[in-house]
Amino acid sequence: MADIPEYMTYSYLRNLRQNNAAWRLLTADQAAFIAAFFYREFIAGKRRGIEAQELLERLDLFLYDAQRQSEGEAFGRSPQDYLEIWSDGSHGWLRKYEYREEWYYDLTAPAQKAVEWLVSLHKQDFVGTESRLRTVFNLLHEIARETDTDVAHRRAWLLEQQEKIAAELDELERSGVVKPRLDEVQIKERFLQAESTARAILADFREVEENFRELTRQVRDDVVKWTRGKGELLEKIFHESDIIRHSEQGRSFMAFWRYLMMSRQQEDFRATLEQVSQAEPVHELLAEHPIASINREWVRAAGSVQQTLGQLSAQLRRYVDEDYLREERTIYQLIRRIETAAVDLRADTPEKPVMTIQDMAPEIQLPMDRRLYAAPHATKLESPALQAGSGADGSLRAIFDQVVVDPERLQANLHALLAERPAVTLSEVLAVYPLEQGLPELLTYLVLASHEAGEAFDAEAVDRILFERDGRKWLAVCDRVVFRREDR
Repeated sequence: MADIPEYMTYSYLRNLRQNNAAWRLLTADQAAFIAAFFYREFIAGKRRGIEAQELLERLDLFLYDAQRQSEGEAFGRSPQDYLEIWSDGSHGWLRKYEYREEWYYDLTAPAQKAVEWLVSLHKQDFVGTESRLRTVFNLLHEIARETDTDVAHRRAWLLEQQEKIAAELDELERSGVVKPRLDEVQIKERFLQAESTARAILADFREVEENFRELTRQVRDDVVKWTRGKGELLEKIFHESDIIRHSEQGRSFMAFWRYLMMSRQQEDFRATLEQVSQAEPVHELLAEHPIASINREWVRAAGSVQQTLGQLSAQLRRYVDEDYLREERTIYQLIRRIETAAVDLRADTPEKPVMTIQDMAPEIQLPMDRRLYAAPHATKLESPALQAGSGADGSLRAIFDQVVVDPERLQANLHALLAERPAVTLSEVLAVYPLEQGLPELLTYLVLASHEAGEAFDAEAVDRILFERDGRKWLAVCDRVVFRREDR
């Protein structure tokens, strides 16, 4: 029995089906709707990050068209809900991030793999095999040739190439005609393979970026869990400062980036693509397989990865900061304590409740339960002209029933007491002359105190004044008031 790799065993595939985002997308209830939208907005448009508001508007229009074309399929969520669900941790199909104070969405690598796999199910009218076979042979020959250190082998290969070039030059000088070496089928086959490889390179950038993020998470975890001295930590960080670029993924990407950004290579690519487009078999394929802008798409996608590298490097430098590291360790310690307490609590189930929640069910307020909007009524004021009357048409008793406090009577009470002593408090005055008219009379005493030449109110002491009014007892609390004789 042949050895089966671990990634194709039953247990691994079962776990993959439960945890892999690409598999979850393929088995989702609305997989057709989701994959079609992702393909139209991200893959077909060759776009990396789309601003949240723009993607929300596009999803709203796409949802409207899907509801018209669906046969009984229900779309019961809003566009905003769909974006939030697709970008949460349990789905992982979109990555939501902030850039220059704006929120953006980008397709994740697993989601792109799922959509690309659905694209591969489309039956192709033409499948090239000869060009792929040549590619395999050429790659193997290149590996064998460039790794061979034997001088005789290298010299023999160079002489063979020299003989072929010399023979072709002689043929060209003798005939004066360049004979094409590729027929129409071979040209079409090689162009489709080049276009497919170019799109695959563009699709791989999302996985490259995800691999960089995973490498950074590993380094970040090492830093957070560091328990030795800070000097050793700095030595480790300085030693691994370029761990991302020194990884296999990083070295391959940096080589691609350097090769792509050379002006000579870009000019050569544009000139070659323009020349290839003039061929009749290729000219017929350009409408369905546009490749003219793939170079700019490469640069844009690679630039996005470079930006991610810069952000991740900044995060690593931030994690080295002593204050931030202390906070991270504190958070991890708190989480560990909570986990330990949860495990102990699960082992020994308490008889009494640990926590009580007031509301076990959500409070629902239906729209029809709310009050309808009522326009406010404007208050209209009328100001009629006043006319003199005789008073014979009504009673004037209400006017004379108002409480009127005579301040001269109260002043006389004060003078009588101050004639016997130099100062007297309000409580002492009311003990001799109790309140007869209640609170208005008390307020009048306070007004008289405010007219005193000196300071009559003592904020450091409080007096409680008890009086009766209409058969009920009342208590007034105020600052102590002291009345003094005028000759003092």
